[in-house]
Amino acid sequence: SLRTPRNSTRSAPPPPPRYLLLFSSPPTGPTRLRMGRRHALNNTAKSYFTSWEKKEAGYGTKTERLGTDSKLPFGHCWLGLQVAVEPMVSPSGHIYSKEAIYQYLLEKQEELARARALWEKEQKEIETEEAMKQLSEAQKKVEEFVRTEESVSRKRTRKPDEEAEFQEKQKKFLYAPHKAGELVADPKSKKQKRDDLKRTSFWLPEFTPSNEKRRMQKPRKRPGSPITNRPLRLKDLTPVKLKVLPGTEKGEKKFVCMVSQKEITYQDTVFLKNTGVVMLKSCFEQLAKPSMTCPVTGKPFKKKHVIVIKNDGSGYAATGNVIAKKWSEALMN
Repeated sequence: SLRTPRNSTRSAPPPPPRYLLLFSSPPTGPTRLRMGRRHALNNTAKSYFTSWEKKEAGYGTKTERLGTDSKLPFGHCWLGLQVAVEPMVSPSGHIYSKEAIYQYLLEKQEELARARALWEKEQKEIETEEAMKQLSEAQKKVEEFVRTEESVSRKRTRKPDEEAEFQEKQKKFLYAPHKAGELVADPKSKKQKRDDLKRTSFWLPEFTPSNEKRRMQKPRKRPGSPITNRPLRLKDLTPVKLKVLPGTEKGEKKFVCMVSQKEITYQDTVFLKNTGVVMLKSCFEQLAKPSMTCPVTGKPFKKKHVIVIKNDGSGYAATGNVIAKKWSEALMN
């Protein structure tokens, strides 16, 4: 009565518990269990930092793409980053406000004067130290000469107790010549012994590093440009009159070419020092350069009168530098 009929359906046995499967041999075939990832494969268990982790932590060189909003428009001061008031052009082609560049050069000139005074004071101290050193060396030579002459002219006499001690040492050296050789002939000099002690006992107070005074570099004669750092003088600056685009006088001013009357945005621009004319480089190449004559005033100019005004360009790679990089400390593994 306990037996199941042959034609009846028997229910499948329940699967074994999971903890039994973990300690038994893994099954084969499609029914094999998929185990979880080991903890050693997680990112936090690695003995080194991945590239993604370094980037998220802020280490290494960061690269950012700059848009048009990050570019300095034409006619703006490179110091104040606003529309230039009484614009001045430097030999490098940068436009500055007159007040801003004058104040900058004045402050830098005062800094150079203070640095030059400190440098001259340091040079006098160095000269004094060198003179004292030479005087001390000369005095040592004189003392050494006198000491040598006295040792030759005078015969050394020992006291009775010193004579007994000397005789005792001679007896020891006579019966133990190897010890005498060790005591008399030392292969290492005093400096070599000190160097060895410094290498092996660097924690001693007399071997700790000290702060050495660095010598100042000789200051430059005149201040440098805030952009190129080349020497810049007030007489090197040239005033320039920019023609404002009609309708933009009250708001953010925009400027046009004096020859073609086109708005200047990111195009290459040329400034003639002797005539004060600002024009697009395309107009300069076609109208002014062949005859070396200004197309507005009719005055001739030379090559030294031509200044290419620096432009920050646009947000496109073809007209400007659109990639900015910032360096930071590297992360050591």
